[in-house]
Amino acid sequence: MDTLLAGALDAERMPSAVEQLRQLFNGSKACFARVGPNMTASDSVTTNSDDAMQRRCYGDLVEDFISFGEALRSVPVGAVYRDSEVFGEEALRSSRAWREWMAPQDMYGGIACRLTESNSSYWFFDVQRGKNQEPFDAAEAALLARLSPLLRKVTELSRQVGHLKLQRDEARGALDALAMAIVIVDRDLQVSYANEGADEILSDPEGAVGLRQGRLFARQPTDQRQLKRLVEAALRCAIDPLEEHRSSMIVQGSGDAAHALSVCVMPVASARPGTTPPARVMMALRPMGMATDLVVSSRQLFNLTESEARFASALASGLSLTQAAEVQGVRISTARTHLARIFQKTDTRQQSQLVSLLRGAVLPLRARA
Repeated sequence: MDTLLAGALDAERMPSAVEQLRQLFNGSKACFARVGPNMTASDSVTTNSDDAMQRRCYGDLVEDFISFGEALRSVPVGAVYRDSEVFGEEALRSSRAWREWMAPQDMYGGIACRLTESNSSYWFFDVQRGKNQEPFDAAEAALLARLSPLLRKVTELSRQVGHLKLQRDEARGALDALAMAIVIVDRDLQVSYANEGADEILSDPEGAVGLRQGRLFARQPTDQRQLKRLVEAALRCAIDPLEEHRSSMIVQGSGDAAHALSVCVMPVASARPGTTPPARVMMALRPMGMATDLVVSSRQLFNLTESEARFASALASGLSLTQAAEVQGVRISTARTHLARIFQKTDTRQQSQLVSLLRGAVLPLRARA
């Protein structure tokens, strides 16, 4: 039972659990599998798995197995059955699936159990005997029936864990795509999570913050002390949300403005309402100055041409109209034409209004190479 539960919680340990069941029934082969839409080789866990055979199961023999799978839908959940009784001995032995897939793997007669179903899918456990073995008897079928409730719980738990892992992976992918560095730390600034943006900042040897023995640290002592105070305040806020506290700061680093960071700290929420929040905080880090490529963002957000976007970026960097024209190598009349078109596309009327808009035009997702 312990091995089965371990397999439900960790997919890498499930093959060992299925192997123990095969040994329990003295079978030649055993498997847990799903039958339903969009089946792939990952939907089954088999003993003595043969990659080439698995590919055939979901490749050129898939129609046979779909037909078998549809026939099994008539078997009640929890019921133990013999494959020869459901499919018919003659029909089973004459199928390509048996001749080219089952027989070569010494699968000459099996007992199985439908474990659970959800929407258009169902899950089953199957154990087979080989050509030179005795068929399963009534006592062995009864043993599988007694194990059926446990196997069903293991299947349900495995599905839930798989769903949670999928959600976790999707959440991590979404956080990595954000144009914002996210770090989760405990009271001692020990890092438990960092997205791609944070990894880049923490690995920069000249950055305002870094990573030492798994802990986030600010390179300047004054920044480090203030950062610790923000973390402590955020942890107190998790207990008393009404407490007023500072939640943001600028980490100056060595004093080089190119490496300064704005930091916002907030407590990590409880996983469930009414439970004690974890003693961890989330930090959002963003480099000061231009936080994005304005040429890219202005083209995407406002549909500017390449020339218009370069001109708009020059204005947003603080250049005057005349200076921007010189940098772009165009006459002032051309610059005014660009500016008029930019005003029209951004729905602005004054240069100061345009500059303010462009400086806030940060794409929410990171640009991918």
